[in-house]
Amino acid sequence: MEALIIVAHGSKIKSSNDEIIEISNKIKNKNENTFYAFLELSEPSFYDVLKEVVEKKYKKIKIFPYFLAAGKHVLADIPNIIKEFKTNHKDIEFTVLPHFGRCNGVEDLILSNS
Repeated sequence: MEALIIVAHGSKIKSSNDEIIEISNKIKNKNENTFYAFLELSEPSFYDVLKEVVEKKYKKIKIFPYFLAAGKHVLADIPNIIKEFKTNHKDIEFTVLPHFGRCNGVEDLILSNS
């Protein structure tokens, strides 16, 4: 089984977090093995969702960083959490996908909405 975790920053503003939940649920309608998580300020935490997915016996876990640019969370925080899980779960394949700002076609997405 293969899981997809969409991990976003998290916000004190509920409507901001709700946007992540909404897009995640739309993706889940197409891929039932989709989960969402937040790095801070909201729940569920990325750590807790990774733990849940591991406990559900997924053997491949793809992580999509829902970030426009590669800052500290993309370059350090997400990889460090994954590293901890890799150490304890060598039988699971963890893949970090390109963050949103590096996705193919993002420039066309921006232009199509302008």
